[in-house]
Amino acid sequence: MDKESRYLSRREALAGLSALAGVTTFGLANAQAQGVTLRPRTTGFVNVRDFGARGDGNTDDTSAFERAIAAAKQQGLAVFAPRGLYRTTRTLVVENISITGPTPGVWCADTDVLPTLLPTHRDTPGVHLKAGGGLEALTIRYDWEREPESGPPAVLVGGVGAYVGYVKILYCWDGILADGVSNIGRLNIENVFIVAPRNIGVRVTGTWDAPTIRNVEVWNLGPVPRPLEKGIGFDLGKNDLLRMSDCFAFAMNIGYLLRDTIPGSTIAGGTWGMLTGCSTDYCSIGIDVRGENTVSVTGGTYWNHHQSVRVNGEKARVRVTGAELKSNAGPCVEVFESEQVVVDGCSLVRAMEEYDFPVVHLHGGYTTLTGNHLRSNTEGVRIGARVRSVLLAGNTLQAQRNRAVVNQAPANAPVALWGNLMV
Repeated sequence: MDKESRYLSRREALAGLSALAGVTTFGLANAQAQGVTLRPRTTGFVNVRDFGARGDGNTDDTSAFERAIAAAKQQGLAVFAPRGLYRTTRTLVVENISITGPTPGVWCADTDVLPTLLPTHRDTPGVHLKAGGGLEALTIRYDWEREPESGPPAVLVGGVGAYVGYVKILYCWDGILADGVSNIGRLNIENVFIVAPRNIGVRVTGTWDAPTIRNVEVWNLGPVPRPLEKGIGFDLGKNDLLRMSDCFAFAMNIGYLLRDTIPGSTIAGGTWGMLTGCSTDYCSIGIDVRGENTVSVTGGTYWNHHQSVRVNGEKARVRVTGAELKSNAGPCVEVFESEQVVVDGCSLVRAMEEYDFPVVHLHGGYTTLTGNHLRSNTEGVRIGARVRSVLLAGNTLQAQRNRAVVNQAPANAPVALWGNLMV
């Protein structure tokens, strides 16, 4: 039985009000004053339709949601929104409760099966999740009169324990953003589909405790086609034990950006965490690590126009295992500076002959490449003059034979090349 069918009819609710011990004086008095019928507490929800929401896409339903949120908080319940189009003109602030639609029986991707919030305000977030705030089984859609040059996030997160799940976000400026000021530890984002963000899909920073991002797709190829120099799929700042899995960025400038400082955020510092089974396609750069970040990348497919993995930070520690890295007009792996870069058991392909780049370009830093298969129709591995150390061992290299390894490091540089098979 679905959630909507469990709600009693208005007549049944009226008949049962006198028996509702769980309805507080505040909630009952306000309901009576507003001509509202409350559902029994046993359902676990208050229904926005009972507080005046029309869901017709034209009526301003903001006040109805605000009244439902206040009643739900007072009663310790959740807010339920049946299917409909709910126009809002102010930020909906959610703290210690959740707003939910009907739990979908299908993935909320290319079908419209969820209740939809239509924010019309362009200066504040659509929804602000504070501590313990949740958003589930809803769509948030932005309809712009003209192509925007700036805008608010669809969802702003500003407290510990926030949850976003089974949510679809369409045509936003930014999708889900940490406020950059608050500790948002144990943030949980899962099963989210973000379509055509103009700026950033998901930004997470300030998580002092084990955040989780799982099965989140940031897809950007419409409704306004844009070149790849704009947009970040996942923008990651200060995070402790970040757990990302099965995420995907498509047609963004950068798929996954790890950086110590984020413009507009007072929280600074690097990410410590992991990307497991994540992927990119048709991005300019797959994974871009800047500054003091420690990240383990396991599995996944990163097909990009330029670099699949780019590292530039004296204290950057990056380990990539069992992934497929593919690039066109740039190296699969490019290291400018690092404390440690280890690439092991990966497939690295830079096959397009019209672009003359090595499959791996090491400008500086410490890099270890072991047990990989590297293929390029031009140059294999280029070792620059500023490298601190390089170990290239047990790899298979397919490249132009006289350019399989181009070593420009000084004669006394700690560079070790052994056990590599040149094909």
